[in-house]
Amino acid sequence: MIYCFHVEIRKDNCLMKLKWMRQYRQIIGDFYRSANGYSQICKTEIFGDTVKFSPYEVQIMEHIMEHADDHKNMKWYAEHLGLSQATYSKYVKKLVDKGLIEKYHTTGNKKNIILKVSELGMEEYQEYAKIAEETWFDELFDILDQATPDELELIEKMFSVLGNWHNENSAMPPEAVKLVKIK
Repeated sequence: MIYCFHVEIRKDNCLMKLKWMRQYRQIIGDFYRSANGYSQICKTEIFGDTVKFSPYEVQIMEHIMEHADDHKNMKWYAEHLGLSQATYSKYVKKLVDKGLIEKYHTTGNKKNIILKVSELGMEEYQEYAKIAEETWFDELFDILDQATPDELELIEKMFSVLGNWHNENSAMPPEAVKLVKIK
């Protein structure tokens, strides 16, 4: 793949070069291409054996699994995934309707909705994870395995900068809660 490093734009009969990307044009171009490709499939239900689900829904299930013992609410998940609360709620409803996640609330606060991945959701996710690692991520992991810890830290920092505007939360210690299943 070849990218033009000095793109010229004609504006008011003057030539203006896109210099803002500096020597990183290839990286920025690949990032754009990756983001554009992902945005084309992120809503398409392409995964699952028993129940079909989308890449957005995979991310939601992964985040719920990673923070299952923290009893985070829906607003927290939406912010950490960089989704609006409305978009997040829409996908949660779809996942609940498909039986992939379950909603709970705490005994003292029925408005504070807590999510858990269901047994079916765990089964479907495990099948997805096998395919994802072998099909899509093995090559990426092989490349990342070659990086030094300092290089990995820079890569993490780069992606953190790209997505940082979505994260407005500070780390709060989890409180012990008792969950009540919503029927």
